Parts: sequence; C-alpha cells; structure tokens
Amino acid sequence: MFVGQHDHSLDEKGRVVLPSGYRAYFEEKGYVTQLDNCIGLWTGEGFKTVTARWEGLLDAREITQMVFRKLIVGAREVRLDSAGRITLPRELLTQFDFADQVVVAGRLDRVEIWAAQTFQAVMESPEVSEELAASIARLGL
Repeated sequence: MFVGQHDHSLDEKGRVVLPSGYRAYFEEKGYVTQLDNCIGLWTGEGFKTVTARWEGLLDAREITQMVFRKLIVGAREVRLDSAGRITLPRELLTQFDFADQVVVAGRLDRVEIWAAQTFQAVMESPEVSEELAASIARLGL
C-alpha cells in the first residue's frame, strides 16, 4: 500500500525522485496516466488490475470509449533510474501546469503525483474540510 505525502522537486527534464519506501515496487517498471488534476502511477501488476477494471466499466457502459481511450493512449511506461527517479511525460506535465515543486502522495493502490500548488489548493479547499469532517463523524473516529 502507498500512503503518505512527500514533497519533492521536479527537475528540468521532468524527473521526480520517488520516496525510498516506494522504489522497491517500481524496480521493474511502472505506468503513468492522467487522473483528475494529477498524474497516477501504478506498478506493472497494479496497472493490469486497474485497466481490467476500466475495461469492465467500458463493457458495462459506465465509461465511454473516449474516456477509456484517453486513459490508455495517455499512459506511458516509466522506469526508475539509478537515482530513484522517474521521468514524467512532458504532455502530462504541461496539461496539469506542473512547475518545479510536486507532491508525491500515496493512494493505497497507486501513487498520485501533483503539481504542489494544485495539491495545496485542493486539500485546503472548504469543500474538502467539510467533507472530511462529515466523513470522520460517519466513521465514528
């Protein structure tokens, strides 16, 4: 499982260092594609699982061919370099307005890579605070 928030820099070549605890899961390869306002990163096995789920949603007509196509054609294989970095596709960095600071966040079955300013804006929004408070109350925490 991937958990936690890690603040990192993005270099001029679009490379970001993965947290040391995540690296072992990506020794062979990983896959990235767009999500809502961020880049999703899965292990090879994790990506097989999620794409099978997407195919099921497509077959059940819960997502459209265009959404499925966009997720798949935008996907790229990534590999760790000797410094523990992956190179993110330039088109995804541009699409999500990445600058030099990023947040690498665990999301259980995947890693999310966010432009730092977008992550901060989303996490500090009043809607998220209200939803979090209501969810904690429902969970009895």
